[in-house]
Amino acid sequence: MAKTKILIKPNTISETVGFGGNIDINQLTPSIVIAQTTYLKRILGTDLYDKIEADYSAGTLSGTYETIYTDYVIDMLSFFSCSVYLSINTSKTTNAGTYKIGVEGSQNTPANELTILGKTYESIAIQYESNFYEFIKKNPVPEYGNNNDTKNTTNLIGWY
Repeated sequence: MAKTKILIKPNTISETVGFGGNIDINQLTPSIVIAQTTYLKRILGTDLYDKIEADYSAGTLSGTYETIYTDYVIDMLSFFSCSVYLSINTSKTTNAGTYKIGVEGSQNTPANELTILGKTYESIAIQYESNFYEFIKKNPVPEYGNNNDTKNTTNLIGWY
């Protein structure tokens, strides 16, 4: 299986969302991969996703594709990545067991507050997703078409 080329650098999340710059990149990268290959790929559809990924990797993003990347992909991917990170990164599992992560002298955020924060990041990403759908209606590209399921929104809970 080919390794996924991430479409944003982990420090882009700090710049876009305001996550602290002290987050270990090795801890954040899996969340980016998950957000990219689940949320973003569904939103863009396989063909447009592949086009943007190829152009990004080659450094040849231009025109409408560059606009999609700059105005929508970066923001959607940043906020969805934060949501994923908060939902899966509160504990670590090693060969010694599973334990809560914390900094000495600090207090861990309660799980319900992390859930609310994660859902807030997700709802912001969903708004960027909605904005993308409006943009693509007015600025069609050939790669966006039949392999898209825009009725299947990201919000699975339905309370936004």
